[in-house]
Amino acid sequence: MAEATSLSALLPLKVSGRHYGDNLARLDLLFSSLVHFAPGLLDELLVVVRADEADYIGRHLTLWSELPLRMIVEDEHFPAFRRFSRPWQIRPWQRQQIIKLNAPAFTTARFVVTLDPDVVARRPISRELLIPGGRAVLEPERRRVHRAWWRASADLLDVDPGLERPGMHVTPAVLSTAVIGEVQRRLEAVGDRPWMDILLTSYCDWTEYSLYLLAAERVGLVERDHVWADDAAAPVHLQVDPAVSIWDAAGASRQRVQRLFTADDPGVFAVVQSSTGLRADEVATVAGDHLPIRSIPSGPLAAAGGSSKLRERVRIASRIAAQRLYRSRRTMRRAARRWRYRDHPAASPQVEPPSIR
Repeated sequence: MAEATSLSALLPLKVSGRHYGDNLARLDLLFSSLVHFAPGLLDELLVVVRADEADYIGRHLTLWSELPLRMIVEDEHFPAFRRFSRPWQIRPWQRQQIIKLNAPAFTTARFVVTLDPDVVARRPISRELLIPGGRAVLEPERRRVHRAWWRASADLLDVDPGLERPGMHVTPAVLSTAVIGEVQRRLEAVGDRPWMDILLTSYCDWTEYSLYLLAAERVGLVERDHVWADDAAAPVHLQVDPAVSIWDAAGASRQRVQRLFTADDPGVFAVVQSSTGLRADEVATVAGDHLPIRSIPSGPLAAAGGSSKLRERVRIASRIAAQRLYRSRRTMRRAARRWRYRDHPAASPQVEPPSIR
């Protein structure tokens, strides 16, 4: 496969806990849709799991031999997760984002599709559709939809959040590993610490995709590595219109699931977010009208000392306190930065040429 269009996928997977118990069933739906709509799409599909869930998930993955699966044990590659394990530092959502931003450590592919278990393919997908002319399709979303994400990420990268410019949508996305490398380098240049440490102790609403696009803009890699999905040169959209995907309980119904596959929409992926209340088997029953679904029964996962509601409340309260402290320190840093750039213009951030690797 030509290096210019080499493509892997990365999927962080957790199956224990109150919010994740249905994830293997959702994974079966995603895998069924990839086998049906995207045969041969990926060079490799990397599934990142915790050590205490590896055996359980590994047995499940062996039953999907049609896909180029490789399991990666999180504990072996993310020692920072062990170092920063205080209640206010444990936020699974952001740890999943860090896993995605570490993709270059796991693959030599030029591009990586980020996936979650609640994603489903809804129409035929080929590499040529996702990476037309060697540039990956980038799904736009207005930055003002999530201002806090862009402002927090811009602060960590010491750049302008550019709220008037197009932003990018959430998972699934096709990312350039070269740009991910720029994210890591810029975080460390600004924060003077390992990039994972910075993200785990920055108690603000940064996201992997806002960091990604801001870093790409800073070094001029957007045009080289991407084509916007609303550009005439893009043959598809990565995702259906947000109104078609199912994001919350208010929009959760079998009729809405049916619409995922019947709507006249150029998007190749859709989302049925796991927090909607729709069970995976309900989604699979409707999806089965449109593609063959393989549902693999899974036995119970041995308890791994899950957290109680009280512990969860303590963790949330601790994180809120840490956020307030971080924000006060960030305000002081911003003031110092404005003073530095006002009196020393040469110190203002400059756009650097991209690092070609």
